[in-house]
Amino acid sequence: MQAQRPGDILVVDADTVFLATAAKALGAQGHHVQTATTAHEARHLLEKTVFDVVVCAYDLPGENGAQLCRFIKSSETPAPVFTALLVDVSHDSAQAETLLQNYFSRAPRELVFSDPDDIILKPIWPEILAGHVLNLLRSRRYLEECNNAIATLMAVAQGIEEQDRHARGHCKRLAVMSVELGSVLGCDEWELTALERAAYLHDIGMATIHGALTHKNGNFSPQEREMVKSHTVRGAELCATVAALRPVLPIIRGHHERGDGSGYPDGLRSAEISRLVQIFALPHLYEALRLWRPYRVAGTQTRAVEVMREEVKWGYWNATYFDAFVGKVLPGLDGRLDSMHILWPSG
Repeated sequence: MQAQRPGDILVVDADTVFLATAAKALGAQGHHVQTATTAHEARHLLEKTVFDVVVCAYDLPGENGAQLCRFIKSSETPAPVFTALLVDVSHDSAQAETLLQNYFSRAPRELVFSDPDDIILKPIWPEILAGHVLNLLRSRRYLEECNNAIATLMAVAQGIEEQDRHARGHCKRLAVMSVELGSVLGCDEWELTALERAAYLHDIGMATIHGALTHKNGNFSPQEREMVKSHTVRGAELCATVAALRPVLPIIRGHHERGDGSGYPDGLRSAEISRLVQIFALPHLYEALRLWRPYRVAGTQTRAVEVMREEVKWGYWNATYFDAFVGKVLPGLDGRLDSMHILWPSG
């Protein structure tokens, strides 16, 4: 990651003296800087240039800085744009205090996508402002690299899937079902993102296992069976270097665990299995039951539900989550998948 590489910076403030000072300080760091005095002018610049970081004052003529930040965050850009809100404590200290309390009193997971990435207090020394911008630029590039790494891993996972004509669309179907079930069960955006990514990456460990073994139709020897089962641990290790995938790792490692302790790799029981793993397990099982296997034909929805219900009685899966899956996700599922061209492939 090249954190020191100059960036494209936009500074928005009605104070032209501050703009000139800020532009000079940031320009001295090698950044390409543009300025605007109103949100309207800033929007015009944003239409023509993809900025790395936008620093905007809260007090602007017409639209305020917080509204401009929300607009920037909601816009489609090739890469994430990081924003900082300038709050002038010398003008309206009460308003500034309210803004800061609302922002800093929330835990990171309570911050929403449209929130600014930083709050900067004015008056501020130009060198301090340059430091804030550099930190935002580092964060922006780190996130970009994380997203690129995740996209690469997901592409590898889809590539593995495409080698098996009987499983095509597997990752996308699993993503749809997992996110739908997570939504029904009240998962937040972070958890839904983890479920979606897990749908693509849960079997990424298979990439480290010889193809002749993963495509074997006959009975496995005990050694071969253990090798195939190791894909859960291998997959988690493969993704562990990407910090943004940390919430996904338990799902990758634990998606074959069972509530009665008979699963692998750790033999966990219900209370020890994380909520997201238990949620993911049901769409994962349903998907497996609907796909063709060398030892059986593809199952129908009715048959899949019958098998799942029996296994819930045995204590394999969470009964509450199963009821939500059957009652809220399965109705109309085939139609939704068909409209996305990812319905289960025929035998």
